[in-house]
Amino acid sequence: MKEKGLKDKLNWIPLVIMMVFFAGTWTIPMFYHVTERYNSLIIFGCLAALFFINVDWVERLKKRDTVLLATAAALIIAAANLFIIGSNKGCILIIADFLLLLYISPCVKLTSVQYRTLAVFFLLMYGVWFVHDMEFSYNTNTGATYTVFSLFAALILLRSFSVRREIMGYFIVLALLRTGTLVMWHLARGAFSALFFFSCFYMLFLIFDPARYKKAYALLSCFAVFGSLLFVWAYVSLSKTGYNARMPLFYKNVFSGREEIWTEVWNMLKQQPLLGIGSGYELSSFFEYNMHNAMYDILIVHGFVVFAIAAYVIISRLLVMRDHIRRGPYSLIAGAAVFAIFFESFIDMDLMWADYTPVLLFLMITLYGGADRVLAAQDEEDGREGGNAAGHARPEISGG
Repeated sequence: MKEKGLKDKLNWIPLVIMMVFFAGTWTIPMFYHVTERYNSLIIFGCLAALFFINVDWVERLKKRDTVLLATAAALIIAAANLFIIGSNKGCILIIADFLLLLYISPCVKLTSVQYRTLAVFFLLMYGVWFVHDMEFSYNTNTGATYTVFSLFAALILLRSFSVRREIMGYFIVLALLRTGTLVMWHLARGAFSALFFFSCFYMLFLIFDPARYKKAYALLSCFAVFGSLLFVWAYVSLSKTGYNARMPLFYKNVFSGREEIWTEVWNMLKQQPLLGIGSGYELSSFFEYNMHNAMYDILIVHGFVVFAIAAYVIISRLLVMRDHIRRGPYSLIAGAAVFAIFFESFIDMDLMWADYTPVLLFLMITLYGGADRVLAAQDEEDGREGGNAAGHARPEISGG
C-alpha cells in the first residue's frame, strides 16, 4: 500500500511537467518556438519517468514480456544504425517517445484526482483556442490540428457533463461545429481528415463491437500500420500518371509535393534498406526533413528491421485496445480518436510529434480504463441521486 502511495505521488512529477510543457507550447507562441527543438527530449524524460515509476521492468524481463523486449530491441537497433551511418542521433527520440507511449499506456494507473486534473486541463486547453483562434501565431495547419486533437481530449469531460445533465450535450455540438468551421477556415487538410476519421470510427465502433468482430478489427489494426505505406505507394504511383486535380474545399492540388518527398527518400533508402537513412539531410524536394507520414518515417529513417519490430509493437498494442473500446462512452471516444490520429498520420507526422504526445497519452489512458474508473463511477452515483430525486432510475451507461 505504501509503495502504491509513493507511485501515485511520483506520477505527479512527469504529469505536471507535461501539462506545463503542453500549456506553454499552445498558449505562448514564443515558448513554442524556443522549445520546439527540445520537445522530443522533454517528452522522453516524462515518458521514461512514467515507465520506471509504473512498470516493474525487471520482473517483466524475467517473464519475457515480448512487447517490452521488442520495444527495447527496436530502440537498440535504431540507435546502433544511427551510429553506423553517422546520422544525427537526436531522431532516436521520436521513435523512442512513440514506442514508450504505446508500451506504458496500459501500465499507468492514475488516481481519481490525477485523472480528473488531466481531464479538466485538456478541456481548458481546448477552451482557450475555442474562444481565441491563435492559429496565425503558429503554423495554420499545426494550429488547426492542435484544435482537433485537443477537442478529442476535451470530449471526455464534455461527455461526462452531458451524461449528468442532458442539456450539456449542447456544448458537444457547439464544440464540433466550432472546430469544423475553424478547420475549414484555415483550409487544413490534415486536421479535417482527423475530424472526419474520428466521426467515421466513432460510428463504426458504436455499430460494430471490436470485441465481437475480432478478425475485422485485427485487419483494421494492421491497416493502420501497413496501410500507411500502401497509401504512399498508391499516391506516388498515381502521381506518375500525370493526373492531378484541385481538391474540393481546399486550395491545393491533390498532388502538391508529398510524392516528390516520398520518391526522393525512397531512392535514398534503396542504398541501405536495413540501416535506414537517418535524419538531417537537405532534401531537394522540400525545405525541411519531414516525411509527412508517421509509418513511412520509421521505415525510411531506421530501415526495414526496426520498422518490422516497431510494427509488431504497434499492432500488439492496438489489438490489446480491442476489448476496451466498447467498455463505456469514454473509451469509445478515446478509441475513435486514437484510430483517427493513426489515419490522419497517413499524410502527416502528428502521431509521433512530441507536442501532441500528452493528448495521445491521455486518450490511451482513458481507453485502458481511466475514465471508466473515475468518471463513469461518478456518473453512476449522480444518476442514482438524480433518479431518486425524480422517483425513477436513470438508464445504465453503455458503450453503444
